[in-house]
Amino acid sequence: MAEEKSRILNMLSEGKISPEEAEKLLDAVDETRKEEPSAAGASELLEGKYLYVRVDPKEGKTAEKVSVRVPFALLKAGLNIAGLIPAEAQEKINDSMEEKGLNFDLSSFKPENIREIMTALEELSVDIETEDSTVKVYCK
Repeated sequence: MAEEKSRILNMLSEGKISPEEAEKLLDAVDETRKEEPSAAGASELLEGKYLYVRVDPKEGKTAEKVSVRVPFALLKAGLNIAGLIPAEAQEKINDSMEEKGLNFDLSSFKPENIREIMTALEELSVDIETEDSTVKVYCK
């Protein structure tokens, strides 16, 4: 992109294009850059974002309390997220998603689908109520 901008500025300085035309071309280059998926863009998408899984026992119940915070960057590295979430919580998440019409399996995450996964996870919010506990899965 820097090369394209440099060429546009050179054309402007040589009088081949007007300042208005240069501005339009520079804007177009910037727009194209925003639309291009890149490795840097994927890294920015992951920076400072986490997948949270919380299991809180209801008052007076003896269910286990679980709190997991998984950085998105670990997903990019191909870490099997299913291994970090207790099997019982995974089953509850998968069942809840299926009840809502989504065939979802935490163990099916693949590193090659990281961008799509990240986009989908940003909009994910799962709340599960049982007699003993509340399970929440969300990203931010």
